[in-house]
Amino acid sequence: MNRSLRPAPSKWSSISTPIALLLLGAAYLWAYLRLQSRWWFEDDPSLFAYANEIHNPASVFFDPSLLRHFTTGKALVPMQLVSYWVDTRLAKLSPAFAYAHQAFSFLLTLLVLYFLLVQLLRNNKAAAFGISFLWMLAPSTLVVVQFLATRHYLEGLFFAILAVFVLSKSGLQNGACDWRAYAIAFACGVIAALYKEIYAVIVPALFLGYAWKYKSRGLALGAVAMTIAYGAYRLWMLGAALDYNMAFLSAPQYLKFLSKLPYTLSSNYGGYILWGIIAALCAYSARAVPTDKERRGPLVFGIAVLVGLCIATIVPVSYPLYGTIRVPGTWYRIVFLLNTVLLVSGGCLAVRFLTTRRQLALGLLTMIVLGAGAAKTDKLWVAMTARAESEGKFYLNNPDKVLLSEQEAWWFIPGVHWMYGVKNPHYVLLKDVQGTRTESPVWRYRNGGFAPVSSPLGNVESSR
Repeated sequence: MNRSLRPAPSKWSSISTPIALLLLGAAYLWAYLRLQSRWWFEDDPSLFAYANEIHNPASVFFDPSLLRHFTTGKALVPMQLVSYWVDTRLAKLSPAFAYAHQAFSFLLTLLVLYFLLVQLLRNNKAAAFGISFLWMLAPSTLVVVQFLATRHYLEGLFFAILAVFVLSKSGLQNGACDWRAYAIAFACGVIAALYKEIYAVIVPALFLGYAWKYKSRGLALGAVAMTIAYGAYRLWMLGAALDYNMAFLSAPQYLKFLSKLPYTLSSNYGGYILWGIIAALCAYSARAVPTDKERRGPLVFGIAVLVGLCIATIVPVSYPLYGTIRVPGTWYRIVFLLNTVLLVSGGCLAVRFLTTRRQLALGLLTMIVLGAGAAKTDKLWVAMTARAESEGKFYLNNPDKVLLSEQEAWWFIPGVHWMYGVKNPHYVLLKDVQGTRTESPVWRYRNGGFAPVSSPLGNVESSR
């Protein structure tokens, strides 16, 4: 690495930089995204209601029935359930507290990402700050931050990054074997895997990469043992099924889906430019330069493996994103880890192989492209969550009125009904409108308020 790229310690102190990053992240969450004013949305009510009924959180790790009825998919996510359970015990059913927890998890993840980048970039705090900031702007990051139902993606990433950070500080490069560091790293890796299954694939792959690079047989055996143990645990808890209750894309559709993936990086066509730049940096770094081992093929091979694994893990759930890929809605969550890997890898390559001036130019371009996507994502989520909140509060405040719920996530109002223990259901779902009859007028959202439906329910169409 070029020493000229390292900023002077006096300009980027060890304390002021992460504090500045945390303040920037906090301002982003509360001043820009306004998380403190959000209410429940889509899956949130049913997930929190389910967690609220669990008396002993340890049971989620040993009682298969609890996870098999938690979601419609076959997902091994006990830590997700524990995360919601903590909220319900500390603050009952408070959306404000739940979003504060979400914000805290995001800021912790942002901080540990920064420290890992400082380690990977040989103490280049300016670059670590910039890459962390750009990751914060990515639409898929915004979706995971704003959607309580995807908190496990975020908290799982925190523990996955922490595991890698511990390994990078363990002295592996000097041939040392710090078993305490190994134990902490593996513990963090296991926790990450129990948050979200994608980390059960990515974390062992990272461990194997470190084991190969530093010729650590113990680390390699540990990664293999972790994978086998996780597979056995999953088989016991959920069985052999991998059913996500959705259709698979056909081969032509999947190829088209792959061609659309760059769009998700920024939720605009600038994502193709960023993918192209990352590919060019990978091609350049793959050139064999005998005097610089960091430019050899294994670096690019490792990035390619990570990207490939991230893409492979979303194959079963690609169908819903395929038709809505230009809309940064809830399904952008599935590309969260993929886009994280791309931005971090691309940023690290840029710092290692570009001059300072080119780094700044690329950083500015990336900020503009991602910033436009962030604004688009925020506007969409403000509208979606406001509409859901209107329906939910109308339902709770008007037990004498029948609500026609037009939420695309039809389970939202049933979840609100369950969460707040409403005695008598007084809602009609848009998907069930045909052939439905009610004795009372049905109220629907119109022009910022609610009005009774005058036409027969069989003729009602969505106002979305």
